[in-house]
Amino acid sequence: MNNRRIEFSRAIEPALDGLYATAMRLTGSASDASDLVQDALLLAYQGWDRFESGTNLRAWLHRIQFNAFVSGYRRKKRERKALDVEADPSKTDLFVSEYDTRVGERDGGVVVQGLGRTVQGALDELSPEFRAVIVLADIAELSYREIADTLGCPIGTVMSRLHRARRMLAKKLAPKLGRELPEELREAA
Repeated sequence: MNNRRIEFSRAIEPALDGLYATAMRLTGSASDASDLVQDALLLAYQGWDRFESGTNLRAWLHRIQFNAFVSGYRRKKRERKALDVEADPSKTDLFVSEYDTRVGERDGGVVVQGLGRTVQGALDELSPEFRAVIVLADIAELSYREIADTLGCPIGTVMSRLHRARRMLAKKLAPKLGRELPEELREAA
């Protein structure tokens, strides 16, 4: 093993669990999360020469992973998977995205990782920008600065998105949990 690879491996080791946990929340699937982490680490290794020593490695890795997620999400939305034509030939012109199929067929892995299906479902309904700030702040427990570095936006934007994302989640979850919407959320609705 060459020195570059050894240095890279040692540097990223402490961040691996956090990357995987974040990937699980973003993708909702253990296999997709593993793929996302692998893709992010490959990209990080390819760009290792450009990493500035002394800067926040964890935020740098999360940013690479988030960018890989967004790129993959956009690609999957464009790619369409045909429904089973043999089962119903009348549906040959109907298409469903691979992402929508995966979300509809929860594999249960998310429950093992700490979020129930109701919460994960509500999280999955958020746009990638809002989902990312919730995942990075409330699940990966990154600081506002680390989230801003990861997403490439100002701290104020992070705070605003996080506030809005939490409100959106509360609005989605209140009826599903049989609770009344808090007063401050009803006024903003």
